[in-house]
Amino acid sequence: MRRLRHRQRSRGQALVEFALIIPIIFVLIMGLIEFAVAFNATLGINRASQNAAHMASLAGNIQGADCLILEQVETDVGPPNNKSRIQLVEIQRSAMAGNLIYAQNAWVRTGSTTCELNNGTSVEVPYTRTENGYPVNQRCNILNGCPSYSPARSTVDNVGVMIRYRYDWITPLGTLLPFVGGDPDTSRGWTFQKRNVFRMEPNL
Repeated sequence: MRRLRHRQRSRGQALVEFALIIPIIFVLIMGLIEFAVAFNATLGINRASQNAAHMASLAGNIQGADCLILEQVETDVGPPNNKSRIQLVEIQRSAMAGNLIYAQNAWVRTGSTTCELNNGTSVEVPYTRTENGYPVNQRCNILNGCPSYSPARSTVDNVGVMIRYRYDWITPLGTLLPFVGGDPDTSRGWTFQKRNVFRMEPNL
């Protein structure tokens, strides 16, 4: 009888311990999945920014350059990332380190814009421009600079592309954040941005 009681007590203790540990295990698994997908999202958006900045350096001041840049963003943002979660794309004249922004064009992902290219074709992108502080005709790609521009430049521009993206949690992990002092907005997702800068390809 003593052995039977001891065995039943041990089983009951193991069941209670399992009931206490299993929620922690589930949270750890959700955290691992969420971190992996979120990290993949940051890599994907950074690569899209990098390729778009490279396109901007090649496009220079040709007609329709912004649409070519935005088209590159659309091409590079694919599953598991969602194009509709792109909030903002900025095309910037910046310092090479990206720490100083001198001028920028801002595009939000809503509506549509059609650009005519130099070769007579057109490009349509699902973006609307909200700021035009860095127009195409003020992008310097002359190696010796553009003294007639305002402000004057002594060499080619450094052009950057910043993408702001909203990542929505794919697991219920976010709903737990307010209970541990997290921001209620953070419980629904996470907004981040990535920027890359290239030196504009010069014309001699």
